[in-house]
Amino acid sequence: MKKYLYIAAAFLLAACSEDSTLDMAGMFSPNGEVVNTRFEQSMAYNQTRGEISLNMGADDYVIYVCTDSHITRKTHKNLDYFVAQYKAETAPKIAIHLGDVIDAQKNFPCADSILHFPGQTIADTVFVTPGNHDIYFKQWSEYRGFFKSGTYWFETRNGAKKLDLFICLDSAEGTLGTEQTKWLKELLEAKSKEAYRRIIVYTHTHLWKLDMSQGHTSNMALEETYELTTLLSEYKIPYVWSGHQHARQSVFFKGVNYLVLNATKDSEKGQSYMKVNMGDAAIYHYIDFPPIDNL
Repeated sequence: MKKYLYIAAAFLLAACSEDSTLDMAGMFSPNGEVVNTRFEQSMAYNQTRGEISLNMGADDYVIYVCTDSHITRKTHKNLDYFVAQYKAETAPKIAIHLGDVIDAQKNFPCADSILHFPGQTIADTVFVTPGNHDIYFKQWSEYRGFFKSGTYWFETRNGAKKLDLFICLDSAEGTLGTEQTKWLKELLEAKSKEAYRRIIVYTHTHLWKLDMSQGHTSNMALEETYELTTLLSEYKIPYVWSGHQHARQSVFFKGVNYLVLNATKDSEKGQSYMKVNMGDAAIYHYIDFPPIDNL
């Protein structure tokens, strides 16, 4: 009995600390705007912003992808390194962060200063999808203030020639919800008729859990997983990119390659990010982060 009291006390102290990573209520049930509300707000912003069509100026370009940086106000060396490598890239480029940008409360201003660098244009931004840590502590409104939308799509092109379509899904709560799922179906139906080389989906919560380390947000419900995998296979989606598990994984199922990336969090060893050469084929490889002492 004492052991459980000690554990409960530790959770309580962590949850009340200045840089807390635990939202006890949010870990077991939504503690803020639920997924359908977040979707509606994202769509409202998307309508004011308009469509994102990036002219890469070439058929071939590169994408840098990272996830789970879990930055605090004191430690974000790996994310700094990732952004520096991305900025130094001379080829046409895009970067994507797959969620859990921050680790605790009050850290979004620091993340914004890293991911939105001076002189940014729409063609060199870091696209972000929300993770569960990003919406803990009722932080969705703050996330939205910085990153605007959790569900959106953008395309790449070379002049008038369409290249690739990217669809970002908000799975921070461990579900897409009814409205976002309906939107995804309608979007795939419409966009599959256009002349894209490929359509790639990215989100935070992966569909193929390795263990229960992430609690109820480990992956989506079985019924939802079945519906999504069937849908993605039907439209011949070649890749789904996600994070959340902090362990690299590749599952090929019904023609779709589900890639789960390592974390970008400073305190975890042996982590990496992904670089994808986008041409007639999408060729990806993983790049290890240097030891923190060397950054």
